Amino acid sequence: MDDKNLFELQRQQISSLKAEKKAILDALDMTMKLGSCSFFSKVRPSKAELLQEICAQASKIISFKKIVIYCEDTDTQELVQKFSYPENTKDTEDGKLSDLIDEKTSVFSLAEPISFFDSADGNHILLYSMVAPFQSRGIFAGTLSQPKKYISDIMLKSFSILMISAVNALESLEMFSLMLNHKHELEQKVQQRTQELKDAYDRLNVTINGMQAGVVVLEASTHKIVDANPVAQNMLGFDLDELVGRECFDLICTAQRGKCPIMDCGLDENSGECLIERADGTKVPVQKTVSKIMIGGKLHLVENFIDITEQKKLEALRDDVDRIMRHDLKGPLNGIIGLPQLLLMDRDKLTKDQCEIIEHIQDSGYKLLNMINFSLDLYRMETGVYDYTPAPADLATIVRSVFKDLTEQAIVKHLELRFLLNGSPVNGQFSLSIMTEELLVYSLLSNLLKNAVEASPQDSSVILDVLTSGDSTTLHIQNQGAVPENIRKSFFEKYVTEGKYEGTGLGTYSAKLIAETMGGNISMSTSNEEGTAVYVNLPFKVFV
Repeated sequence: MDDKNLFELQRQQISSLKAEKKAILDALDMTMKLGSCSFFSKVRPSKAELLQEICAQASKIISFKKIVIYCEDTDTQELVQKFSYPENTKDTEDGKLSDLIDEKTSVFSLAEPISFFDSADGNHILLYSMVAPFQSRGIFAGTLSQPKKYISDIMLKSFSILMISAVNALESLEMFSLMLNHKHELEQKVQQRTQELKDAYDRLNVTINGMQAGVVVLEASTHKIVDANPVAQNMLGFDLDELVGRECFDLICTAQRGKCPIMDCGLDENSGECLIERADGTKVPVQKTVSKIMIGGKLHLVENFIDITEQKKLEALRDDVDRIMRHDLKGPLNGIIGLPQLLLMDRDKLTKDQCEIIEHIQDSGYKLLNMINFSLDLYRMETGVYDYTPAPADLATIVRSVFKDLTEQAIVKHLELRFLLNGSPVNGQFSLSIMTEELLVYSLLSNLLKNAVEASPQDSSVILDVLTSGDSTTLHIQNQGAVPENIRKSFFEKYVTEGKYEGTGLGTYSAKLIAETMGGNISMSTSNEEGTAVYVNLPFKVFV
């Protein structure tokens, strides 16, 4: 080859390289424009607009008579025609292309993303498999305007660069649509949840503000007030702004700093009576309950309390009435007791039956007087001023006296009254010497044994077993009846009774007071299978 021909060949190669460079740069420029449709772009076209742009840019690289883009339906996973370019172009591809579209797996499994096949009318069709890493899948089918032999490698490379960018742009648009839908769903859920929380908060406010009890919320770590309902503000005599930030110890808590029942002593809940101090310095008795609650991820304490001033006044009035009645009953009763004594002075003029009746009246009068005096003693026990003075007494005589009082009731119910000492029967005039107040032991046993007789089923037994152990003694009272379940936990509390006609609920309460006054304690166990057992532990020794 001469120099002239060599120079001409080199010139053609340089021109070809420049053309390839320009084509590549044009393709990259088109790619950048499609890149503006990415997920992070502020302006996002519709899918139809993006498909039109892809077709227009592809036609600048390779001349097509028409272009059809098929996209995979997300619901059916079938390839459906989504766009034709130009838009008024009819879908006229032959059966070969239809078969390929129907057998989409054959297209997606091609070794190269670009392939050609001849249509029935002699045209050439370029296929490109549009496959993205996530969801977008489709096929680009373009009918060439010229034979495929005129499609250079640089055109195909430029076309590939463009289509790669096009697929990414479609994927970004798809992802954006999914994220946008997810965002709308989240916004709706947040809005719904916010409304639910607002409604719940409003209901809680209505409930708390409508309560007759004062409610105060404290930050557990500092014991400082963070909120209070209107009732609490009124009871304390402070506005909310004056209460917030103050420590509970200054207003509503009787505990000392460092001795909080919840935070320092480890209780989950605490309740009881206490005094709260109003803004004017007056003290108000309240029944208060304190419990834990989490608010905003921090531990808080909720203190609710009710004013029991009127209740305290009624209790004081009742105690005054009881004392007045006891005092006023003594005068007429002394007269009733004294009259039989006068009648018995002329015993010679009375028959034996008359003497027995008068003596019975006298004994009943003395018992009633002792009961009145004992009720005064119970009041002293409640207030802690009773003077317990032990003296020698016979426990066996006391028990026999109580059994005698209960004999009539026992006969009606066919009950057996049994008196045991360490599990063995006590017979005859057996004596059990103790140091105590006889009237206290009599009242204690009378109340407990009377309850046992009343609770026992027909044709059963009531057992009193005196258990001795060193310097202490346990009185074990057993019957086959069961304590009603709803009063088992409050069995020894004042005024607690269930199912008894004219029951006062004072029998077991007075027994507990007496046992504690003598330095002992009392307990109870009950079940439908085993019946009821009452144990009175007393700190005195029995001398047989």
